[in-house]
Amino acid sequence: MSGVPAYLPTALALMVAAYEFRQCRTSASPAAARALCLFALAMGAATALLAPPTREALAQLPPAWPGVLVYLLGRELEMVALCFLVLTVFALELPGPAPSWTRHRTRRWHLRLTAAALVLCTVAFLLGRARSAQGYVSARGSGRLAVAAFDSVFTLYSLWCLGVFVLVVHRHARGLGRGVLRTGLRLVLAGGLVGLLWALWGFTSVAGMLTRGRQSAGQDPVAVVLSSCCLLLGGMGATAARWQPLTARALRWLRACQEHLMLRPLWSALRAVLPDDAVLAGRGRGVEFARYRRVIEIRDGYLALRPYLHPRTARWTAEALDRHPVPGPRRPAVVEAAAIAVALECAGARGGGPAADGRTGEAIGTPPTPCPEAVRDSLDAEAAWLTRVARELTCSPAVAYARACACRHVSRTP
Repeated sequence: MSGVPAYLPTALALMVAAYEFRQCRTSASPAAARALCLFALAMGAATALLAPPTREALAQLPPAWPGVLVYLLGRELEMVALCFLVLTVFALELPGPAPSWTRHRTRRWHLRLTAAALVLCTVAFLLGRARSAQGYVSARGSGRLAVAAFDSVFTLYSLWCLGVFVLVVHRHARGLGRGVLRTGLRLVLAGGLVGLLWALWGFTSVAGMLTRGRQSAGQDPVAVVLSSCCLLLGGMGATAARWQPLTARALRWLRACQEHLMLRPLWSALRAVLPDDAVLAGRGRGVEFARYRRVIEIRDGYLALRPYLHPRTARWTAEALDRHPVPGPRRPAVVEAAAIAVALECAGARGGGPAADGRTGEAIGTPPTPCPEAVRDSLDAEAAWLTRVARELTCSPAVAYARACACRHVSRTP
């Protein structure tokens, strides 16, 4: 890949470095911010060196840089960057069973492993006497094995660093409640998983060197896409504290739009029995007010349906659940939707009269299986609950069966 797209990973890495540099003074863990800044700087330098336009420009300078040295320097900068990535989670000192002295010993062991990998990669690459031409690094004879060993050590080291990073971040994010920190860590985790795919792509270089005696001398299109996605997700996670409050309002608006549309089937079904004076007058601005009106009118429709809730509703619902079992979490919504469907059937058949035996059934909203108390806490929770009921009313076979039972019963009743 050539041109501006080849520098997209570099631009993303430098943006992360700039943000973390500003965080070094204000962060609760300046050592972690400093390590993450160094990771981004090293990764940005590596991706810039491995971009084809950079390689071509360096070859034209007065002291021409050999392409193989540019390639070696770029790969080793990537290894240095991954070393700083692991040091970031060590600097955070995330909660875990290991005592602090063990963490310090692990940090020293990781630095020794990184130094050994850098030396081994340099020696293996130089022993391979690789050459660079026309965007490829090539080797001959036994040099293929040496360069393939270099690629193998580089890839395995990358997988090790990213694996440690992903496991530590996952362990920490799993124990967090909802909030900006968990959102950020989940995005960072997603970036780490994409990074693992990026590292696995390095085995294509090993295969190419062993089979054809050559490999790409820089970032190929697949590597550019994977590295860009990795750095973009990681950058979004690292800066979540900045951008999430700005998007919270937009997400709330989108959720209100979605719930307003999902409530329409239930609301439309209840409008037939809803008295005209129960419809809220006036117009409010915004979709959130429209959702509020729809929730209130649905609850008014529930009250209007109370005289039509047949006393056999519980039996029909139980038969429906026996014929069409549903998972436990869905049962309360199915029970409530079945009660609404039966009441609507009775109301339509009786033309506004009471239930068949003249008795008033249980109030809709208090079915035999209690609804979670959380649905009473706020308008958002109430709207979320009613969207579940609306979905079951429209799509559940159990609800359709209960309604069919009511239809057969009222059709036989004079």
